[in-house]
Parts: sequence; C-alpha cells; structure tokens
Amino acid sequence: MSTPKTTTPWLYAAIVIIVILAGLVGYFASRPPIEKVTTVTVERTLTQTVLQTVLQTITQTQAAVPVKKKITVFFFDPAPANPWWDILAKGVEDAVSDLKALGIDVDYRRFDATSLDTQISQVQQALALKPDVAVVGPVSDALQDVVKQLRQAGTKVILVDRDFPDQTARDLYLGTDNRWAARIEAEAFLKWLEAKGIPKPWKIIIFRGLPGIPTSYLRYEGFMDALKPYIDRGDVQVLEEVQVDPDLLPECYAKASTIVPKYGKGVTAYFATNLLQAMAIVQALNDNKIAPGVDVYVLGFDAQVTDWVNLIAKGQVALSIQQHPYTMGYWGVWAGYYLVTGQMKLPEKAVINTPTYKVVPCNATYSLSLDYFKISPIELLKLSAQLSPTNPQLHAPGYYGLACS
Repeated sequence: MSTPKTTTPWLYAAIVIIVILAGLVGYFASRPPIEKVTTVTVERTLTQTVLQTVLQTITQTQAAVPVKKKITVFFFDPAPANPWWDILAKGVEDAVSDLKALGIDVDYRRFDATSLDTQISQVQQALALKPDVAVVGPVSDALQDVVKQLRQAGTKVILVDRDFPDQTARDLYLGTDNRWAARIEAEAFLKWLEAKGIPKPWKIIIFRGLPGIPTSYLRYEGFMDALKPYIDRGDVQVLEEVQVDPDLLPECYAKASTIVPKYGKGVTAYFATNLLQAMAIVQALNDNKIAPGVDVYVLGFDAQVTDWVNLIAKGQVALSIQQHPYTMGYWGVWAGYYLVTGQMKLPEKAVINTPTYKVVPCNATYSLSLDYFKISPIELLKLSAQLSPTNPQLHAPGYYGLACS
C-alpha cells in the first residue's frame, strides 16, 4: 500500500463529521417532544462538542499512534435463530462498514453456533487464524477457557451480552447488568401488585432458562433478590421454576403448554428471563382461555421483536426491560479497534454496562424506534476513560428514553 498523503487524516475527519452530523440531524428532527431522561450533553453545544472530540481524537491518533490500516474482526453469534441477536449482529456489521468508510481494510468473518461443541471448535479455529478482534457472544460459561487462550494469544476479546465468571478471560464486557436489571424490574412489578391490591400470597412461576447461560441465571438471581423479602414475609410463593432453552421458541412453547394448564388461573404471575419464554407463556395462556394481563400477569425481558412489543402495548405483558443489543455489537467492534490501535486503555475485568429501560404499555411502541439508534463510538472512548483498576465497571447513561406511567 502506498504511503498516505498528508491530507488523509483530514479526509477521515471529514467522513466521520458527515456521518455524525447526518445522525444528529435525523435524530433531533425525528425526536418526539418528550421529557428527556438522560442526555449526552446540553443540546445547544452537542454538535460542537462531538465535532471537537472527533477532530481531537483523529489528530492525536495520527500524531501519536500508528493507525492500523488492516484489521481482522471475528464475530461469534450464539443464537442465530433468536431475532434479538440479529439486532446485535447488525450493530457489529454496521461498525465494520463504518471502519471501511474510514479507509480501514476490515477482514470480517461471522461464526454462527447454537451448540457448545460447535462454538468451541470455532474459537479453536480462531486460535489458528489469529484475528485482531473477537466479538464473542458465548453459548455458555463452558467457553471460558478456550476464549481465554484466544486472549492470551494476542486477540482483543470483547464479550457481548454474556460475561464469564473469570473476567480475565476477556478484555471488556459490553452488555446489561442482568442481575441488577431483573431486580429493579421485579421490584417495580411487586410494588405495582401491591398498589392494585392483588390478594396475597402472590403465586409466582419462574421460567429461568438453562443452567450455564449467564444471562438466564443472572436474571433469575435478580428476580429472586427482589422476591426474597416477600417470600420471607409469606407474601409470595414460588410454585415452580422451569428450565428450558431460552433461545428456541418452539421448546419454550412446548414447556409453557404443559405448565399453564397444570396451574390454570391459580397463578398470580409468570416471570420469564427473556422475551421468547414470555411470548410462549402468553400464547399458552391464550390457548387455554386464560387472559394474560387480566387473569394472570406476565413479566418478560427485552423489548425487541414487533410481535413481542405489541403484546406489551396491548397490556398482555405487564412489564419488560429494554436492552440495547445494537450498541453492544456496534461498540464491541469499535472497542476492539480502539484497543488494537492503542486509543483505548482498559483495566483488567473492565465492564461497560449498556443502556436499559423499563418498558410498559404506554411506551412500548416508542421503544421499537430505539433498536437501531447509533450511539457514537466517541461516547465509548469517554466512558472507557473513566474506568480504573479500582473502578473497572460503570453503567452507560440512557442517552434517550420516554418515561411514562
């Protein structure tokens, strides 16, 4: 490749500025007149601040860091049949496209797997190929050791959505604080039941996914954190805990179809650790002529997939939590690039929790518009700069939201 001309950095800057300005103009033009929950900065200075930050980042990088012109990015998708993961994959692929638009030669490869054996084999293949960056959605914690080998071999490893018990197996985790999010969701729902005067003890069934899937057991633990004081007082009874593969809707529905008729209307609420389990529960309730949202309540997790959001909007689901998988994927690629080029320095066990929101019937439809909202990678750099060995974890702000009741 020929030596770049001295004007190349400014060409890169111009491309980035155009992309960001276009996004900002579209965003502010399309925003509904709502009360802001959180913002990046004051609107009057937002455009100026972003432009200055982009220019400063690019000029500093050109002056101090040899910019890598070619990079290999591998993405490991653990649930290609799950539409939630399709959104995360779109974030990954959009980040790859943005890097290419900046003149970076990106060798991008995607590996789909639904079984642990397949994903272990894929990561072992990556060990031989030595990618610069691996964005990994683990099938289960059992992938931990081979991913740690990949990191030790020099690949920058970004885990998305699902973290490992051994946080030294990766460079960064980008995703929801699942235990915390499930706890605040369940606490809000239990207070809502109390306010409605629903007779106690409340009888709960929990669809908890499968052992070994970090998101499932962390959300289950968050539910139990909220339920425990009620259980201790005799105000809640957990009738059954159901294990099922949370990424396969037919299996979730088959399990729900056996559980729902077993208990009928003798259940106060079903708690589900993801949207596919909750969708299956709603369908099984309707099949058995039990009205969800009237006879029995349903809690889910996530606010993607139009059919699911419509269930929330209609009141058939009482409450859910919206994650932002697009940001996990989009920032995952950029984090890898920043680490490879030396623009980002992270402490061990680094965690950046991506935004989450409570979704109820009055803001469910609005939540769909947020699925593909692109948050600038400059924000990722700002957040990473706040991490330290004594404070390796933080929550990203909301950036947008619609509070309603």
